[in-house]
Amino acid sequence: MRRTELDLCRITACQAVILSHAAADGFHMVPIESGRFWVLCLVSTVVRASIPQFFMISGTLLLGRETMDPWRTLKKRTGHLVVLFYVWSLAYALLRAATGAFGSFYDFAYAVVIGHYHLWFLPAMTVVYLFMPPVHAAIHGNKMDPRYLLFLFFFLGIFLTNCNLTPDAMPILYRFTLNFGLDYLPHLGYAVWGWWLARRQMPRRTLWLAPLVFVLTLLLTTQANCWYSAYKETADGWLFNFFSLPNFVMGTAGFCFFLALRDRSFPHAGTVAAISDCTLGVYLLHPMLLNMFKRLGLVIRPEHVLGDTALRYVLLVAAAFPAAWLLRRIPGIRRLLS
Repeated sequence: MRRTELDLCRITACQAVILSHAAADGFHMVPIESGRFWVLCLVSTVVRASIPQFFMISGTLLLGRETMDPWRTLKKRTGHLVVLFYVWSLAYALLRAATGAFGSFYDFAYAVVIGHYHLWFLPAMTVVYLFMPPVHAAIHGNKMDPRYLLFLFFFLGIFLTNCNLTPDAMPILYRFTLNFGLDYLPHLGYAVWGWWLARRQMPRRTLWLAPLVFVLTLLLTTQANCWYSAYKETADGWLFNFFSLPNFVMGTAGFCFFLALRDRSFPHAGTVAAISDCTLGVYLLHPMLLNMFKRLGLVIRPEHVLGDTALRYVLLVAAAFPAAWLLRRIPGIRRLLS
C-alpha cells in the first residue's frame, strides 16, 4: 500500500538537498558577523535534517514488511544501487573529461571510483541495505540464512581487507574499500529508528509540536553555528554532522510530523506519488543542471548572495523534477533514475 505521508516526506527532503547544493557556494562569501551569514547558516542547518529522513523512510518501508528475502534484497536493491553509483560516477567523470580536467586515464578511472561529491549517499544506502536482512530477522524473530551472514563476512571482512594488502599502494582499490566499508554503517541506526517511530501512533498534537521542536532546535543550532564561526573567525559548520544531536532532533521531529499525517485523506495522492518517484532522478541529475547554470553565468555573487541562492534553488527545482519525469519515460533510462 502506498504511503502518501512518506512520499511527502521524501519530496520535502529531496528539495532540502537541492537547496543545500544551491546555497553551498555562498556560505563562505559573506562576513560571518553579517545578517546574511546568519540566514545562510540557517539554510545550511535546516537542510542537514533531510538526510537522516531518507534512511528513516527506507527503514519504515523495508523493516516493516513481514518477510524479507535477503538474496532478493541483495540483488534488487543493493546491487541496483552499486550499478547506479558507478554509472553516474562515469557520467559525471565524462563531463569533467570533456573540459580537460584529467591529465591521464588513471586520473579519470580514479574519479569514477571516487564518484561525484553528491553520490556518497548511494554507497551509504548500499551498506545499510546489506545489513537490512539480519536486522529484519532480528526484530521480527525470524531465522536468518547463515549463508547471507557468511557473505557479509567474506565481502566486508576478507575481500575488502585484501584490496588493501597489495605490495604497493593502490589508491583505486583503497578508494573502493572506502566506498563500501563500514564507516556508513551508523546510518543503519536511522533506518531502525524510522521503523520504530512508524510503529507508534502519533497523537494529533504532533502536527504542531513537531514543527515547534524543529524550529526551536533550528534556531538554537543556527545561533550555535554562528557563535562557533565567530570564535574560529571563519565560516564553520560545527553542528552540520548528520549524527549531531540537533540534526537527530530535527530529523526526528520532521519525520514524526509526516507520520502524523498517515490517517489523513490526500485528494491528489497519485500526483504526490508521481513526484515522489522522481526524487531519486532529481538527486542524480541536479548537480549537472547546477553546473549548466554556472556555465550560463548563474553564479552566486557576494553582493547578492541571498537572492542568487533563492534563484538557483527555484530554477533547479523547476528544471530537475520535469527533467527526471521526462527521462523516466524513456525505455532503458528509467532504471538509471529509479
